[in-house]
Amino acid sequence: MPRWPFGLQLRLILGFAAVLALSMAAAAVCTGFAAHREVSHLQVEQDRVRAGRIHAALADYYETNGGWGGAQPFVNRIGFQSEREIVLLDADGNVVADNRPLRRRHDDRGHRVLFNAAIPRGPLPPPEYFVPIESGDQEVGSVAIAAGRRGHPEFIFPDDHADDPVHVEPPLSQFTERVNRSLIVAGIIAGVVGIILVLLLSRRMLGSIGNLTSTARSLGAGDLSSRATVRGNDEVAELGHAFNNMADALQNSERQRRSMVADVAHELRTPLTNIQGHIEAMQDGLMQPDAENLGAVHQQTVHLNHLVSDLRLLAETEASELSLDMEPTSIAELVAETTASFRPGAEAASVQLTTDVDDALPMVRVDRIRIRQALGNLLDNAVRHTPAGGAVTVSAQRHEAGIRVAVADTGPGVPAEALPHVFDRLYRVDPSRDRATGGSGLGLTITRQLVEAHGGAVWAESQEGAGSRFGFDLPINNA
Repeated sequence: MPRWPFGLQLRLILGFAAVLALSMAAAAVCTGFAAHREVSHLQVEQDRVRAGRIHAALADYYETNGGWGGAQPFVNRIGFQSEREIVLLDADGNVVADNRPLRRRHDDRGHRVLFNAAIPRGPLPPPEYFVPIESGDQEVGSVAIAAGRRGHPEFIFPDDHADDPVHVEPPLSQFTERVNRSLIVAGIIAGVVGIILVLLLSRRMLGSIGNLTSTARSLGAGDLSSRATVRGNDEVAELGHAFNNMADALQNSERQRRSMVADVAHELRTPLTNIQGHIEAMQDGLMQPDAENLGAVHQQTVHLNHLVSDLRLLAETEASELSLDMEPTSIAELVAETTASFRPGAEAASVQLTTDVDDALPMVRVDRIRIRQALGNLLDNAVRHTPAGGAVTVSAQRHEAGIRVAVADTGPGVPAEALPHVFDRLYRVDPSRDRATGGSGLGLTITRQLVEAHGGAVWAESQEGAGSRFGFDLPINNA
């Protein structure tokens, strides 16, 4: 199954980087907004305090001079010092002083001309921006105070308590404290956003892992049919597929174990039943304990002993507990010896037994006894399934990087649907016939285990009605 172009590790890195970037962006936005708000608030507070001082200074000027005479230079000075535009009116609404910059205007012909000082410097501010100036209980004038920002004046209303000596402009430390509080709030918001994003990013992965955990618990409780739900193509999905494959293997192994227990019980019951029947018949006097009857009991005992030995060997090979005595061995000699031991039985069954061995085969390191046993199982299987007048041929040739040993017969062959299972434990193509000829159904399985213990592989070829060819390949190593 194809994976995503980015692995889980890279996607986690990118995800957390995105979370970090978004959190930092959120913090930056919140901080910028908070700083702008606090700066604006601080500016307004300072403007009100300074406007209040200007208002108080103008009131003091009137009381000191007894009127507004000569107020223009005073207004120019305090306006320059405070960087404020001031328009001062007397009680009748006439302009007493105006420090606003000279305004340019166009004449009727479109030429630009400069206002002179005798002419009011542009239109007066709206009345609502003028704050009364009182002397005693009498209103003696009004003033409009503005800060020239962004190309146009912003009018400021004085603070009523600006003339109080205790009331001063807000210090910068107040701005710092407010910004710090805003940073804390921004950090909390960024943290909450980051946690939410991490939860969203990790939800799918944690869900898949939780699904695997639940399935593993079900398997541990004995429900071998449980399977994990797999979504996507990332590493977690690959883990899910591997887990399901493991569950399939466990279920198949358990099925094979139960089948093997049932088959072994059946195989053991047949000779034990025969032995029990003969002995009980002899005890009841129905059969005489002569050589013929005792021979039948002995034959069943030998068969039972072979079956138990095969099961023990099979258990050792499957548990990887079989010890191999590896030594340099000539495959040609081993084939000759094994074939010679089967020739009398083959001749008794009217089966022709021949060999076809390459004399130039190299020496290989194998356990001589175990490989001879593996070949003997193939020969026994071939001779038993070859009818009278047939032939069995044992060959040993170089094959790719190893040696191929094969046993070919002219028997009835194996059906195509049964061929993949011939090396399975206790599998029989024809159970009744094998039981009649003494087969236990373990020979080919033992051959596979012994060959694979040597690093080799078994194989089978057959065509129904045209004979079979069973064999194994052994690697060539430094003998």
